[in-house]
Order: sequence, then structure tokens, then C-alpha cells
Amino acid sequence: MNKLVEEFLKLFYKLSQVPRESGKEEKFADFLEEFARANNLECYRDKNNNVLIKKCGNKENNEPIILQAHMDMVCVKKENSQHNFEIDPIEIVRNGDIMSAKDTSLGADQGIGLAFMLLILKSEKIKHPDLECLFTTEEETTFDGAVNFDYTRLKGKRLINLDHCKDDSIVVGCDADICNKYAFEGELITANIPAYKIRISNIEGGNSGVYIERSDKNAIMIMAKIIQKLQLEDKVWINKISGGSSENDIATFCECVIKTDIEDIENKIKNNMKEKNLCIQIEKIVIDMAFSLKDSKNIINEIINLKQGLILNKNNIITSGNLGVIQTIENKVIIKGILRSLDIEELQEQNRVNILISKSNDFKVEEVYKDSSWIPNANSKLKENYKNIYYKVNGKYPDFEITHGGLECSCIAKRIIGLDMISIGSIIEDFHTINEKTYISSCEKTLKTLLAYLENEENN
Repeated sequence: MNKLVEEFLKLFYKLSQVPRESGKEEKFADFLEEFARANNLECYRDKNNNVLIKKCGNKENNEPIILQAHMDMVCVKKENSQHNFEIDPIEIVRNGDIMSAKDTSLGADQGIGLAFMLLILKSEKIKHPDLECLFTTEEETTFDGAVNFDYTRLKGKRLINLDHCKDDSIVVGCDADICNKYAFEGELITANIPAYKIRISNIEGGNSGVYIERSDKNAIMIMAKIIQKLQLEDKVWINKISGGSSENDIATFCECVIKTDIEDIENKIKNNMKEKNLCIQIEKIVIDMAFSLKDSKNIINEIINLKQGLILNKNNIITSGNLGVIQTIENKVIIKGILRSLDIEELQEQNRVNILISKSNDFKVEEVYKDSSWIPNANSKLKENYKNIYYKVNGKYPDFEITHGGLECSCIAKRIIGLDMISIGSIIEDFHTINEKTYISSCEKTLKTLLAYLENEENN
């Protein structure tokens, strides 16, 4: 292993000690400011905790390049884990070439890109043009960091985003999305009948833009189908239903409290389960109130009928949906879901369908955010130059792809006129889950290619 890779690993370990959950990036922004001071680099931090660090180039051609990565990570942990993401470091587990984390997500998304940037900023030997390294916040939730940054502080017209999860392709575009909140306010009544708490977990998770095939098999949907079967047998009143952690990610757990006279309910539920490796717990409890029968049916119908998973694949343009979070607060049920597509008309059409579904179930729809698509630039000089460098380093050309997940490139492109950009990365598997892992050899491959581009880009 060469010294640069060793230094990269040290930086990755070091940054993994600093909390950086989405919306709570203050400590990591502090870390970046201290890093800039220690290395005598120009640094700017805004009110959203975005950080820009600049470094002068050491080549003849110093036309600036923007390197960009988001500092936040999706924080998930094993059930019953005592890990506190606000204060505890990520405990990295290394097994040969593989890096993962003990009982939590690893944060390779986007820790790998962060470590690449810190390595280049710190090194006195790496050849590069003027660098503008932009570290943004809240990418995993709202894109608010990238949306609200003051881009007049940047001079560069070329941007390399480091948020890709493969090392054999270059991203040149991404889909648009719409995130909605579906809110229901119902009637709580007293029902003097047995009550049960049902909890399912151990569902395969991950980012819904990448693992589309898992989206309509999420824990919330599985729970809704369980309750629907019970409703077909007899009366079922719902007291509460909650599960999932993010609209972008596949819900891995869900809990529902119901009241019903159905007998032998535990065996009836478990005998009808088709999902493998599912963990299900059923406990008899005591509660007083529940939603009315009509409200209970509306809640389940809403979950089952909202668009999820692969909706349409037309001319290789995918439209998909994900219902990621459901929460019950007294007599209110709130669902958050996202729709994605490169085809804006199709995206809007599926959004209209979801609005009609919600109206029929007495749910009100509120748009939380929406992001525009990043349309590929057929004349991208950056894409062609990076492709040629990739070939020289790796002996073959990379693929080009449009990612179904959203990237900050979509909102940055709207704010810098004439910007040329690509997204690159290393192999990251099962990100946004406790099974997240990356490969040191893949990181080395991507780092080697990126450094070759920074040193030789003017020759292409």
C-alpha cells in the first residue's frame, strides 16, 4: 500500500470520529475550520455550516477546479445498540480489503469523498490547479446546504462531485424528485377490546434510488398488508403506526398498535408471512383509544395505494417511488414519501396520482421539497478529459450513467452559469444501512485516477 493510500485511510478514520448526522453538522464544520487553520488554507463557513476551503495550485495552468462532497451521513444502527451518533465515533472494522462499521452505518457515503479532498488539501506533493473544495450540509435530507450556498465565492467553472458509489463509471446526470408529506387527522374512540403491539424489523434497507427493487417491500408496506389481511377477517382498530427513518431510504422497521377481537392473532399473522428473515414480535398490551374503523381502513389504504417501488420503465427512463417514514402523533398520522424520474412530465403525473389517492383517503398533501434533474451535457469537455485520463490510468474506458438518485449537482448547476461537471466515486455497497461497506482497493483506484486528472488535465 502506498503512502498516499495510508494517509487517506488515516484521514478517513479521523473524520469518522466526528459527528456529522444530517442537520447536525456543526461539529464537523468546526473540524474542517480547524483543519484549514492547521494547514494555512483559506476557509469560509456560512450560516448553514457549509464550508469552502481554497488552495492555490502548483502548476502552470491553474484554472480552478471545484471539488465537492457533502459532509453529512445517514445514521442507522442495530436495534438495541447503545451508539449515540451525536457524541460517539464510528467504530470502523477492517477485514482485509473491506471496511465496514460495528453495528452502525459506515458513512463511506460521503466520507470517502471527504477524505479525498482533505488528502489533496493537506499534501504538499500532489500536483493540482487552484482548488475550491466545497463541503455541503444536509444532502441526505433536503439539499438545503447546496441550495443556500453563496456561489459567487467560487471562480471555477468545472466541478467534480465525489458522491458516486461505483469506480467504473462517471455520472453525467441525475433524476428529479418530489418529496411530499401526507397528513391525516382522524377520530380517536374508546374500544374496550384486546390490544396488541406488532413490530417487524430486519427488513433489507438502503437508498431507495439505488435499491429500487426493495422499495415496495419496505417494513411499512409489509405492516400495512398484515393489517389489511386482519381487516378482511374482522374489525381492526389502529391506535398508532410508526416506522422508517427517511423518505429517501427503505424502511427497515415498523410498529403498529391495534385493537381487535381476532383470536390466536400471533399464529395467524406469522403463518401468513412470506418474507424471509423477517423479525416479528407480537405483544398483548393495554390501551384505551384507537382510530375509528373508517379511519383505520383509510390509513392502511393510503399506505398500500401510494406509488412505491418501480412505477414505470419507459425507454430506460425509470420512474419510482418510496414511502420512507410514517409517524403517529395522537390523532394524526404523517407519511413522508418521494417520487423520482428524469421525465418531468411523468414525475408530475405520478405526483397527481398520489394526490388523488390521498384525497380519497382523507389525507392532505404538502410538498416538502423538490429537486430538478441534472440533464447530461453532450458537449462536456470535463467528461471527455476525465474519460481519457481514466483510460490511461486503468487501461479501459469508464461507462457513463445517469443516476436515479438525486445529486447536489442538480441544484448547483442552476446556480453557476456555464458549469461543466461530473460525479465520480468508489464502490460503496448497502449504504444507508448497518451493512454499509467499501473497498480500500476501489478507493485507491479512484484516488489514483483523480490525482492523475488533477496533474494532467491541461494536456487533454
